[in-house]
Amino acid sequence: MGFYLAMGIVFIGVIALAIYGIRYRDTAPETREFPVFQALSNEVGRVAEEGNSIHIALGSGGLVREDAMASIASLQALTGLLDLAATYDTPPRITVADPTLYLLAGDWMRRSYARLGEASLYRPLMVQFSAPTPVTYAAMAATNLFDDPIGSNIMLGQFNQEVSFLNDAVLRRGIYSVGGTTSLSGAGSMYPVLAEQQFVLGEDLFAGGAEVISRSPYWSSLLAQDVLRGIVILGIVLAMIYSLLGMGG
Repeated sequence: MGFYLAMGIVFIGVIALAIYGIRYRDTAPETREFPVFQALSNEVGRVAEEGNSIHIALGSGGLVREDAMASIASLQALTGLLDLAATYDTPPRITVADPTLYLLAGDWMRRSYARLGEASLYRPLMVQFSAPTPVTYAAMAATNLFDDPIGSNIMLGQFNQEVSFLNDAVLRRGIYSVGGTTSLSGAGSMYPVLAEQQFVLGEDLFAGGAEVISRSPYWSSLLAQDVLRGIVILGIVLAMIYSLLGMGG
């Protein structure tokens, strides 16, 4: 029963993805607003004028674990920022805690320069593999906020309670910061520090690609995600009602 239910949800998701992909092939649909992603590109010009740089913490996620999609979604959300940073030639300092994500983040930044025809200007040392454990990584990443001329801090990816190290550094230095994660413990640590306009939680992290890249595959994926969310919620409600009726009988 569970197998057929899962396959049914997957089938509905594929159909929804195809329908929305065809319908919004050329024009962007009306979707929810995500101020976090809309404001990212503005930070590049601001810190460039101040002579500072941006610190991007991609968390402890990797490409061979269950949190791989959160890390990839974070990089997709940062595409516009990285392209603009390459244009200004003010690359952000990117810190990661997994070797696979280190390679991907470096390639993502290099591609931003390559799209401008300036691949030779890419500086690999701006992407750093800080430490292999979440707590040590967060502590090392936080030192960048104290030691380097950082004007803006972006935390997107897999974080848990260790993100408090970065939050503390942000508060002490008075640095503008935005964040997003799919982890409830990480969100609980970010929420007291970040305003509503600076914070994205859960599956909304996966909306970054649609918001920033603005291509039909990302739009259809975002809308299909909304459809599947509704189906899951409906399934939970129906299961609860069925359980209550079963207990009553």
